[in-house]
Amino acid sequence: MGKAFDRLEYAELLKAERHDDAIAYVDRFRKKDPDDPSLKRRAALARGGKGELILTACDRSGGMPSKEQIDTMCDLFKEAIALDPYLADPYWDLAVIHMRFLNAPDQAAAYLADAKRLGYKHPLMKRLEAMIADAG
Repeated sequence: MGKAFDRLEYAELLKAERHDDAIAYVDRFRKKDPDDPSLKRRAALARGGKGELILTACDRSGGMPSKEQIDTMCDLFKEAIALDPYLADPYWDLAVIHMRFLNAPDQAAAYLADAKRLGYKHPLMKRLEAMIADAG
């Protein structure tokens, strides 16, 4: 019998911003029980956290993310949604990326609608809505 999933160990990895390690840790347990909703949620949160870390680093640098960074963030957020479609944050993050970096207001609007459908709130939501409306 193997070691049980340790929520504290997982939380410490996230707190230390060791998202790749957190993803690997939770995925190891998901291999044994791929349908466990709590493991799927934790896997989604780790992926979303990694994507947000990349986005935040780009924002702090003041520069435009590279194509590879944009692709990585989009892949991470889409994986998070596939794991837990009721987690609103990845929809918001995809809306932001599609509007700010991909010039895709229709896709941004669709992701924003999903985030709002799930009850997501953000202080910059009105601004994003205005950007989408202005682009349309």
